[in-house]
Amino acid sequence: MKFFQKLLFICIIFLAFMFRFYRLAEIPPGVNRDEASIGYTAYSLMQTGKDEYGKLFPLSFESFGDWKLPLYIYSTIPFVKIFGMTEVAVRLPSVLAGTLTVGVLFVLVRMLFGYTYLALLSSLILTLSPWHIHISRVESESNVAIFFVTLGTVMFLKALASRRFILLMISGLLFVATYYTYHGNHIFTSLYAVGMLMLYRREVFKIPQWFIAAGISFIFLAIILTFTLFSANKTKISGIGIFGNPNVVHEKMELPRLGHQNPDSFFSRIIHNRPVYTIVTMGQNYLKSYSPEFLFIKGGNNHAHNIEGYANMHLFESIFVFLGVVFVFMNIKKRQYILLLWWFIVAGVAPAITKDAPHSNRMFIVTPALSMIVALGMNYISVLMHSRWKLLLPIVVTAAYIGSLMLYADAYTVHFPLKEAQYWGSSYKQLSAFLNKSEYENKQVIMTSPESSPYIYLLFYGNYSPVKYQREAARYSLSRDGFRDVSGFGRFSFRPIDWGRDPFAPNTLLVSDIKEVPMELISNIKTTIFLPDGSAQFAVIEAPIPIVLKK
Repeated sequence: MKFFQKLLFICIIFLAFMFRFYRLAEIPPGVNRDEASIGYTAYSLMQTGKDEYGKLFPLSFESFGDWKLPLYIYSTIPFVKIFGMTEVAVRLPSVLAGTLTVGVLFVLVRMLFGYTYLALLSSLILTLSPWHIHISRVESESNVAIFFVTLGTVMFLKALASRRFILLMISGLLFVATYYTYHGNHIFTSLYAVGMLMLYRREVFKIPQWFIAAGISFIFLAIILTFTLFSANKTKISGIGIFGNPNVVHEKMELPRLGHQNPDSFFSRIIHNRPVYTIVTMGQNYLKSYSPEFLFIKGGNNHAHNIEGYANMHLFESIFVFLGVVFVFMNIKKRQYILLLWWFIVAGVAPAITKDAPHSNRMFIVTPALSMIVALGMNYISVLMHSRWKLLLPIVVTAAYIGSLMLYADAYTVHFPLKEAQYWGSSYKQLSAFLNKSEYENKQVIMTSPESSPYIYLLFYGNYSPVKYQREAARYSLSRDGFRDVSGFGRFSFRPIDWGRDPFAPNTLLVSDIKEVPMELISNIKTTIFLPDGSAQFAVIEAPIPIVLKK
């Protein structure tokens, strides 16, 4: 690379890091439930070698009855050691993975297409992606998995070029690492790797001892698959599938049959059944994941992975996505374009089999491919333009990015922390600080809504001893969809408040959504926990309340 290109690359990496690190402890406002769980589990492992369920250095982590893969949790331990249980500690692995992916994408694009300017452009597009910025600023296993996929592809191509066994083995282990990182990559990595191997099978077989690299990779793959496919961890997979809702058979098959004159007729049964519902729903989910509404207009519906008022991509990029796809098909006989298209196509398979598609986190694996496609689209339109107009393109594109980033900055740094705070942990942070004040630290606490997992926020923000928690934790029985809520630990109980009895319990604090507090007890509220927009979320009542005798 020339000096100017090296300088530009360094500037892109610096910009990528700053966009992902700036005000990391403040935006998003507090940890979400998964972040609190991963942070506390890392803390527990660091202190005791056990997770919150008392299991010694597990490869599969139970959480709320859900299951998490190990790699992100273990990678969080050194950051928790350095920064404590904070938002920064939990999010830094994702920040670093997102930043490094920008750099690795540069290498990948230059290897695939041979042009440094195209590699720089692809990296810059990923740097400025609202989708990639936000997911890199929160705890995200999918973000770390993308880093492994991108770097694994680079090492694979280097192994083919040099015929070095060690590079092929590293590539295989990087792809296997995605199975230890994010559930969605069980599907994506499998499909992507098979397609890539088919494309380059002749070169692979020319590498000495390629079968040893394959064997080592399969051994590590088999280890994690015993937990994800053949153990309780399958609850995670079944719980998010299109049949994860236990009522779906009744609502989507049995009730529609009742609309027929004869619900048991051959016609009604051949239309309303599991195979037909599966095919139709998967097809709809797949197309939704590539829809303009999801990519450029609205985004997904999950508050942890989307910003209200801004989509996953900048609106103007839709033009270049279309042109980029056209350009890819024009060059479809070349293997590098087939590989790019394969990445783009199989990215939507895993989200298609889930019940809440389109889903920005499960579809996140497509972002490097989209960045390459946008860059190819820009290059294609530049080739088509008359020479006298070519200088106008970078000016227009730069202006479009500046305008779009200003809109995104407004949505993300101003409105998002205000409007979306209820879905994050800032209010629990305030609540934990209040409950752990010296004058209240010996009081019993009864808190409502155990299904929202308030316990994990109190563990996280209260730096609660893992040794004590493992000994004290009590849990409800499994729910219909396989989740297990915590009913209490230590002085904390999580259950509905009995407003006729609990306000008179001795030495007790009652914590409830302020909307649930009876009108006659409003005057007894000790403190109110407010969201950043000024709306009240939690009310704390100190019991026993005074008994007023009627004359």
